[in-house]
Amino acid sequence: MNSNDRNVIGRNKLQEIVNQIDPRYTLEPEVEELLLEVADEFIENVTTFGCALAKHRNSEQLEAKDLQLHLEKNWDVKVPGMTDFYSPLHTFRKAPLLEGHKQRLNLVRRSQYHFQKGIGKLVEKQKQYARKESDK
Repeated sequence: MNSNDRNVIGRNKLQEIVNQIDPRYTLEPEVEELLLEVADEFIENVTTFGCALAKHRNSEQLEAKDLQLHLEKNWDVKVPGMTDFYSPLHTFRKAPLLEGHKQRLNLVRRSQYHFQKGIGKLVEKQKQYARKESDK
């Protein structure tokens, strides 16, 4: 099995992609090999995770939604035409805070602020006392 057989995309396709960007460029063999290896690892990773998701769904068939979930969550890649599939999961809205709850939160924050301020004063007094004791 040569190195071209194991690659998901071939060297010709890789050069074609480079030519779309700029026809004057060519890839060095080491760079070409690295890009092919990265592409293989990426596809293997996505496929493995997608299969695990399908298994989690108790399915023996890998579906596009399995790949989509992994691509969106782990790679931030949106699949064209399918990006709204999981959108109901993202429609969580926080309930508005009630006025009484807001007031209690403000009281807690104020008391925390004053407590910290008081602790700061106490620590400062202890430092002053320690300095006076050491001066004696």
